[in-house]
Amino acid sequence: MKNPNWTREQALACFNLYCRIPFGKLHSRNPEIVEFAKIIDRTPSAVAMKLVNFASFDPAHKKRNVKGLANTSNLDRAIWEEFEAAPNRIAMQSEEAFSGFGLSLPDSIAQEPKLPSGPTERQLTRPMRLVQSFFRRSVLASYGYKCSFCGLEVRSLLNASHIIPWNASVDRRADPRNGFCLCVFHDRAFDRGLVAVDVESRLQISKRVKKTNPVPLHRVGLLELEGQRINLPGRFLPDEECLEYHRTSVFA
Repeated sequence: MKNPNWTREQALACFNLYCRIPFGKLHSRNPEIVEFAKIIDRTPSAVAMKLVNFASFDPAHKKRNVKGLANTSNLDRAIWEEFEAAPNRIAMQSEEAFSGFGLSLPDSIAQEPKLPSGPTERQLTRPMRLVQSFFRRSVLASYGYKCSFCGLEVRSLLNASHIIPWNASVDRRADPRNGFCLCVFHDRAFDRGLVAVDVESRLQISKRVKKTNPVPLHRVGLLELEGQRINLPGRFLPDEECLEYHRTSVFA
């Protein structure tokens, strides 16, 4: 008997799964996909196909000439377009849909995100946690758990860093196109405006940190990176509007 059409809750949960898994692992043998398929009563192949459907809308794959499937549904497209227009809302809805099926994360990923302090955030603790959790997992998975600037792959030393700071744009808080996966060293340097990314995806180093006879970490972690291309993500390419904001309002 043919499976019924996907519900919106199933599709939202699947979109959330798409954002959790590195692109190279979107196949029917992935244990996470097998478990997800069992819970929503679909085959692993059907789930993998739905994940590739979402990938077909991503400009990161279009730039790499990755072809999507011809049978993407109107529901898939609608969710993607809603996410592009209102990432915070779809982030929260997809997190709720995912957890609503009783799904959980591997311990290596499910670290509590740090939230900014302040009265507004205290009033919105739950929705902001959903937004930040979605953002963190999406960014780290998109970059394959590797620092975009230096390539460090120690997960406990990686952060999902906002390009436009959290407090500067409510609308872009959940948007992984407004993020980099960075090690703690480069996360702080980027946040403090000591490092920026130009229009050709090359690193710029602030004149504030240029000095003679630097210690090894200073030299290797900052000075020698100038002009180097960053490691781009497998999906959700950094948005140029966000990078321009950082170059003009944060970098100095």
